[in-house]
Amino acid sequence: MPALVANPNKSLSYSSEQIIERRRRLLSEARAMIAEGGLENFSIRKLCERADVAQRTFYNAYDSKDRLIALAIREAYDEYQRFVSYRTDPTSIEGAIDRTLSTNRRNFKVRNYTKAIVSIYFSPGTSKDIWTTIQDMAQGGWRDWLQHLKSQGHLKGWADPARVASELANLQYSLINDWCLERISDEEYLPSIFTATLTLLIGATTEEISVQAEKMLHAFHETGKLPEFPKPVGRGV
Repeated sequence: MPALVANPNKSLSYSSEQIIERRRRLLSEARAMIAEGGLENFSIRKLCERADVAQRTFYNAYDSKDRLIALAIREAYDEYQRFVSYRTDPTSIEGAIDRTLSTNRRNFKVRNYTKAIVSIYFSPGTSKDIWTTIQDMAQGGWRDWLQHLKSQGHLKGWADPARVASELANLQYSLINDWCLERISDEEYLPSIFTATLTLLIGATTEEISVQAEKMLHAFHETGKLPEFPKPVGRGV
């Protein structure tokens, strides 16, 4: 996926050291403001005051508020993924579910970021490149894993890895949005992600994987407990 650019209306020549430094300050302050108060009280005026940047400079640097916020969210997500190490096999269904539950469990700690993500994702005014950037956060890992399954003959013939990954991303963002809007409780959130994800995978995978998925679902409905995996650990910078 092409990287999201700060301002598609400005040429690459508009990247002096001054502008790069101002972009960095704006991005840093935007991340802090989202963490502190989400999007409800987020304003360009406050951001520019905190970053000591003129509003005209902001629009030259970032084009729009949503574009800056999408870049801030993406930077925070990539930072987390870069410095966390899972201890489950990434090619197994256990590894895929471990990563899904771990990422969504982290949302409890970053509620304001999570609300900002779904607010932009479901906004009818969000531009395609911003929307694609946010969707890629949810579907990127799935796409690689599903492509691996396809190469091993574990996806049904009609199941395209990119399409299934996109459907998984849409499904999970829908549930995350329901959680952010308090339509489902904290206690229901991870079980909802878990059961919906496995239900979709059961339909798209061949017997070896779908049987494992059904066993995981059956165990959950018998015990009421989500599967436990070795906790991921942070990697040194």
